[in-house]
Amino acid sequence: MDEMWNQFFSLRHDKPRTLQLQIRQQLIDAITNGLIGPNEPLPSSRNLASALKVARNTVIAAYKELEFDGYITPQERRGYYVNEQFYESYNSNDSEQSSNVESPIWHDKLITKKPSTQTNIHNPENWQNLPYSFTIGQIDKSLIPYYEWREVVRHSSTLPEIQKWNIDHVDNDDPSLIKQIQSKVLPKRGIWANKDQILITSGSQNAIYIIASLLTKQGTVVGMENPGYPDVRNIFSSKTDNIFPISIDKDGIVIKDIDPKTDIIFTTPSHQYPTGVTMSMDRRNELLSIAKENQMVIIEDDYEAEINFQKKPHPSLKSLDKDNNVIYVGSFSKAFAPGLRLGYMVAPESFIKEAKALRRLMIRHIPANNQRSVALFIGLGHYHNMFTKIQKTNKERWGLINEKIHQEPLLSCAPTLGGSTFWVEIPESVDSDILCKRLLKKGVSVRSGNTLFNEKNPPSNFLHLGYSAIDTNKINKGMDIIIKEIKSLIPKSH
Repeated sequence: MDEMWNQFFSLRHDKPRTLQLQIRQQLIDAITNGLIGPNEPLPSSRNLASALKVARNTVIAAYKELEFDGYITPQERRGYYVNEQFYESYNSNDSEQSSNVESPIWHDKLITKKPSTQTNIHNPENWQNLPYSFTIGQIDKSLIPYYEWREVVRHSSTLPEIQKWNIDHVDNDDPSLIKQIQSKVLPKRGIWANKDQILITSGSQNAIYIIASLLTKQGTVVGMENPGYPDVRNIFSSKTDNIFPISIDKDGIVIKDIDPKTDIIFTTPSHQYPTGVTMSMDRRNELLSIAKENQMVIIEDDYEAEINFQKKPHPSLKSLDKDNNVIYVGSFSKAFAPGLRLGYMVAPESFIKEAKALRRLMIRHIPANNQRSVALFIGLGHYHNMFTKIQKTNKERWGLINEKIHQEPLLSCAPTLGGSTFWVEIPESVDSDILCKRLLKKGVSVRSGNTLFNEKNPPSNFLHLGYSAIDTNKINKGMDIIIKEIKSLIPKSH
C-alpha cells in the first residue's frame, strides 16, 4: 500500500472505538473532504489489512458497512471505488451552499431577534492545547472520574435499564434522578423539596431561559449583578429593555442599588460571577426582605456552591426563603461535566407546572439515558467524592495564584472563599483585550473582563482568570508570563 493511503489512517488499539469503526470513520473523512476521488480504487482488503496490521475480516467488515451506507461501490474484478453519485452530490451541495451567501428575503422581513449580534464571551478554540490555560468553566482532565462515569454508563446501557429509558417520556423526568437531587444534592444546600417542585433542564442556562420566557415581557424590570454573566443578560434583553445593573462589593449584591420597582433579580450568591465573592448572611437576609416587601422574584443561580473552602458554607437563599420568592437553579454541568449539559430548577409547584409545559414545547424532556446515568453517579457516592478531590486541588491552586497577586503591586483581586476563578484588576493604562491577545501568542489563555460589564463605557482593566483546568505545576510560570506582559504594556514615564 503506497504512502498516499498511509496518510489516511492512524489507528489506536487503546481507543474505546473498535478498529473497524476507526477505519470506517477515517475513510469517510477522506471521502467527504475530497481527498479520495471516484476514479481512485481503494486498496484491496488484503493489502490494507497487511499495511494496518489488522485482521482482513476487520477491513472487509468496514468496506461492507461503507458500501451499505453508499460511500463506496464495488466494481467487478476491480475492487471498491468511491460512489460517484455520492461524490457529485456531496461536492455540488457544498459549492451551491458557498455560492448562495445572500440572506433570503424572508429573513429580514420576519426575523424578530438577532442574538448573533449580542456581545458574548468566547474561549480560544485551542485552549486544551495551550501550556498555560487559565480558562473559565472547564475541568482538569486529571480530576474527571472517568472510570466511575464509564461504570454508570455501562450499567445504564444494560437491557433492563434501556427498556426503562428508551421510550418517549413526553414531559416527565427520570424519577431516580429527581429522588437523588431531593435526598443527596439539595439537602447539602439546606433545601427540602418534593418531586413536583423540581424540573430537570439542559444545564442552568436552559433553566434561566425557561424562567425568563415565563416571567418576562416588554416592560418587565430585571435587576442583574454588574459585572455579571453575559449569557443571562442576553437572555433577558431579548425579552425586555428594562435591565438595570446592580453593583457588587465584598459582601455581594449592593441592596441600595435595587429599584423598588424591580420585578426580577438575578444573582449568584455562592460565588458571584465573575468576582467570586460570597454574599454575606446580612446581605442575604436584606435581599430576601426587600423581595418580600416589593413582591420581587429572586433567581438564585447557585454557581459553584460545591467548591467552597470554608468548613461551613453559607446556606442558599432558597433555604432561607419563607415566602416562596426564590427560584433556585443548579447544574451538574459547571462543576462536574461541562459537556453533559444537565441542570435543574426548584420552584413552587404552580411554576414548575408551567415550566414543564414550556420545556415540552421546546425539547419535550432531557435525554433519559443521561438522567439515568447521573442518578446512578450520585447514588453511588461518586458525585460528592469527586468534589472532595476538586476542592483539595482547587484550594492549592487558589493559594498559588492568590500569593502571586498579593506579591505583585500591579494586581489586585476581590477576596474569595472558593470557586474556580479570580477577578483581577490590572493598571488602568493596560487594555485587557490587547493584553489577552498578546498572552494567547505566548500560550496563555486568560479572559478579558470587558464583556461582563453592563455599561456603555465599561472598565477595560479587568481579567477573569480560571484555575479549574490548568496543571497546578504550571500556575507560577503562567502567572509570571501574565505579570511580565502587563509590565511591558505600561507606558514608560518620561
